[in-house]
Amino acid sequence: MTSKFRHRVLLTMATTAMAFAVSPAFAYVGPGAGLTLLGALWGLILAIVMSVGFVIMWPFRRLIRRRKRAGAPPDGAQSADELAVNDDHSMLTHESNDDDRR
Repeated sequence: MTSKFRHRVLLTMATTAMAFAVSPAFAYVGPGAGLTLLGALWGLILAIVMSVGFVIMWPFRRLIRRRKRAGAPPDGAQSADELAVNDDHSMLTHESNDDDRR
């Protein structure tokens, strides 16, 4: 027999002997530990799902932002409709109706 084969046989026999020599542990784990474990597990699963979701959604969000930017007038200029609305609601064009004369 080669030394590698002999080493594998001894390792297998030792592992098997240790597996059968284990006695059962009579321990009680209360419901608090189980709830804590479940809470941590759900938190971990949610964190992984959210991070993968954000990585997958990032190119789509960027595409949507580019399309919005492409449809907007250049240099932040406002369209004629927006200017008309802003002129109607400007504080400088309308007089105040407040009676603060005391």
